[in-house]
Amino acid sequence: MATSGKDNLERNWRGQNHQSTVKKAVTYYSKDDKGAYTVVGSLSPGTLITYLDSSTQDHLKAAFKLSTGEDVYYANIDYFVKPKTKQTQLPPLGPSSFGLENQSFTSVTSYYNKLTSAINSRNDIDGELFDYLYELLDYAYNGAGNYTGIKISGFPWGQIQNYYSEVIGPIVCIKRGILSQVMNTTGISGAQIYMPADSERLYDYKIIIGNDEHMISAKSAKGVSNQVKPQFVTSISEKSGKLGNLQFTKEFNLLKILGENTVVAGALKGWSLIAPTEMTPAAIQSIVSVYRGESHNTKIPDTQLLKPFIDKHITSKKSNPASVTVGEVRYKCEQLIQNWSKVGSQNIVLKNIFDIYLNESRVIYVKMDANKNTGIPSFSASSGGGSTLVRNLYLRSSNYATRTADRIGFQVS
Repeated sequence: MATSGKDNLERNWRGQNHQSTVKKAVTYYSKDDKGAYTVVGSLSPGTLITYLDSSTQDHLKAAFKLSTGEDVYYANIDYFVKPKTKQTQLPPLGPSSFGLENQSFTSVTSYYNKLTSAINSRNDIDGELFDYLYELLDYAYNGAGNYTGIKISGFPWGQIQNYYSEVIGPIVCIKRGILSQVMNTTGISGAQIYMPADSERLYDYKIIIGNDEHMISAKSAKGVSNQVKPQFVTSISEKSGKLGNLQFTKEFNLLKILGENTVVAGALKGWSLIAPTEMTPAAIQSIVSVYRGESHNTKIPDTQLLKPFIDKHITSKKSNPASVTVGEVRYKCEQLIQNWSKVGSQNIVLKNIFDIYLNESRVIYVKMDANKNTGIPSFSASSGGGSTLVRNLYLRSSNYATRTADRIGFQVS
């Protein structure tokens, strides 16, 4: 439930003055020298006010000034829009930020209690965002959330739909019945929950019913999911025995290269597989020999070995190849692989490989969407392989020329 009354005052307002606005019509008062209150009138929604902390004694008569003067007035603090989070950056909303990662929970109730306690202990989430996250949790567990009066404009919707959906997703799966169309849910009310470590990318959580484990991957309804790394796809599809001639394709070989090598070597060798005359083994070795850790800005050691690649793909530095960095070459290879994978017969082959992975991995995709006007969430589940689930697929890099965050992975929508 949303914070109100004394809890609202202590959690969201105490400690400093705040600028805010009236969110619904409220009666306000003046106070004389004897401490007696007199009704002044009613404030309309949207009226600008400044909350005065040192003059506020309780939540029913919170002190404030209007933007039009210096007189001090008093009103119920629950009628003011809560201050935005004091953090300069958006607070993290994934499972690890609530202390849930790498843990098993014997019931949905134990998971819910742990999450409730974790949310209440977060000092970096306050104001309207805290109330909204709490109401989403209430919806997940009880089937109803009260979003009335919460000012949702400006919320970090990407964070909520991509990360907080992982947090409340297990509760939604067990309590809201969304899995009934994609699996046998007999006994789900007594299901256990497992939240993996952050390093796991095959799935976001497991719903365990008896001896059956169901892997769930959270994704927003807009179609952007966590990237699936190539090593998961190749491993599961190989074990299935269903690849046939797909295992001999350039596309499957590329996935093996990307999954079995470092981020740097994988990108260079991957593009060499596609365009061997542009990225030769000697050129790859020259870069790998000096590319250590975060040394993205190291200049390439041999411009002649990389001349065909630079002339074609880094044309802005064609006249000065000595200024090209190893990070630029690696990132350009990633971009080229990404673009190559989006079109033509290679895209079809990649989809066919991924389809086998989906069918064999039994990953269920749970989508969350939220109405940006009302805040009301919706969830749905999909399963059954690429033909029914995947609309678009390609290999995507999440790196930059000056950053190597992770291997290239499947981006699926």
